[in-house]
Amino acid sequence: MRIGIASHVVLDTIKGADGKVSESMGGPPCYCGLTSKRFGFDVSLATRIGKDFPAQMHQKLRDSDLIVSDRQVAAAPTTRFSLVSQGDSRRLALNSKCDPLTLDDIKDMKVDCWLASPVIDEVPANVLAAIMQNKGKKNFVMLDPQGYMRVVDDSGNVTVKETLDLDLSGITAIKVDSQELAALAGGLQGVEGMQHLQSKGIEFVVSTEHRVVHLLHKKMHYWIKLRDIDTPDSTGAGDILSAAFCCAYLKEKDPIWAICFGAGALRAALETKQVGLAKVPLMSKIEQSASYFYNTIGFQQLS
Repeated sequence: MRIGIASHVVLDTIKGADGKVSESMGGPPCYCGLTSKRFGFDVSLATRIGKDFPAQMHQKLRDSDLIVSDRQVAAAPTTRFSLVSQGDSRRLALNSKCDPLTLDDIKDMKVDCWLASPVIDEVPANVLAAIMQNKGKKNFVMLDPQGYMRVVDDSGNVTVKETLDLDLSGITAIKVDSQELAALAGGLQGVEGMQHLQSKGIEFVVSTEHRVVHLLHKKMHYWIKLRDIDTPDSTGAGDILSAAFCCAYLKEKDPIWAICFGAGALRAALETKQVGLAKVPLMSKIEQSASYFYNTIGFQQLS
């Protein structure tokens, strides 16, 4: 199976909770791409990088069978963020921004499913609409709206919007944190907010809050509790969860196993205690955590 990932490869300067500073290639093409490879998927990237993108990083992508072609190299510099981890939260600044995707970037892509996960402005409304119209052979589009939430001030510091108006009519699954849920659901939180998104036609609503992963599917609410994991860097954790859920669902066609694999991949990633892409976990660790969660998942039928 082949997954299409619409998002920009980024270069991150990460200051971990332990104070150590590291440079890492990142963004959903890397975190979602590597996680999808763990599930045995082929990956097609709809992405852009600049001419400043380091040759050794290019090689690293190729070694992982994540291909960025010459026509995906833009005149604008590669998107770069500075991240400072502060416990469960992080401070984010934008240092440079690459050109957005266009319809030409996606029109010839032959994929089974899509994962759209912008980091900042790079998946315009018309491109997202085209993805939603051509969902791939498996008729499945998952969205992480993180990049639509972000606003950059004059100093480059990234803040998030309080409200977000997005056309979600062709989305199959969505992954949101508490802020994103409230912004998309008119301030509603929890199950109420998830039901609001479900009413837009979304089949799977995945919502994360502090150490709890929720899934709303049909009239069933499932939740998985993770223990606190002391980790120096959680960058990419949401991408790993999204890709694992998407791939597991398309392989197993079982939403309960899918959310267990999503939460399992998240836990396995945090337990590596690694920074950047080194935290993408092995499949054996993902399966181990998923099996544990399958036996501990909470559920409730909603009226």
